[in-house]
Amino acid sequence: MKILTLIQVMIASLIFFPARDYTQLPSAYRLAYEEVRCQAADGTQLYGWFMPAAESRATIYFLHGNAGNISDRLYKTEGWVKRGYSVFLLDYRSYGQSKGSITSENDIYQDAEAGLAWLRNEKKTALSDLIIYGESIGSAPALYLAVKRNFKALILESPFTSLADVAKIHYPFVPSFLLRQFQFNNLERLRQIHTPVIILHGIQDGICPYRMGETLFREAPQPKELVSVPEGRHNDLYELLGADFFDKPIRFMVQSAGSSS
Repeated sequence: MKILTLIQVMIASLIFFPARDYTQLPSAYRLAYEEVRCQAADGTQLYGWFMPAAESRATIYFLHGNAGNISDRLYKTEGWVKRGYSVFLLDYRSYGQSKGSITSENDIYQDAEAGLAWLRNEKKTALSDLIIYGESIGSAPALYLAVKRNFKALILESPFTSLADVAKIHYPFVPSFLLRQFQFNNLERLRQIHTPVIILHGIQDGICPYRMGETLFREAPQPKELVSVPEGRHNDLYELLGADFFDKPIRFMVQSAGSSS
């Protein structure tokens, strides 16, 4: 059992690169914020920031990628809040001020569920007013939540089809059976959702190749949209798209809401 646990920790260290220290606070962007503390089903204490927008149009639940922590996503948050969207940033366990460690994909799902429960219980946020944002590996918990519920929209930035597909590219030496605890099968989950989905993907993405975004888009139910960024890599879509980084998803959400009414 100890050997198995050690292997799981080693595999997790190849996937997740958490940072404890926050490089900045929302106040650096003149954003009002509320510190959030919630608890996962297994008792792990989690931490995040809720940033309300004046006369909020909807709430974005932002599930971040595998490196850094929530402070590294504030530059994206600012654009959403200025456009009238409240944003909730949650750190998974082992990131920032969240406690615990990650030993399986279920840990990430528990954390995502805890954040959603906080929004539902404390902010009384209706599912129809909630946008789930999955950045890179955050696309996995985003899709996990969307399989069970219908949200206003799902935004996936630089997503992947499954962790096994990504591992074949970056860690071909890792036997597939060692990834049992970290499958993150996004493609299978995407086929089960009933939420409008927009995918933003760089054609030059060397981490989660663009073809993965194309595959996810092809298998996604309508309404859906794929925003392809010709020069885009994995982490620079915000810089390359500029205002369209926010405005294209907003237009998609307006159109998809109109088509369903």
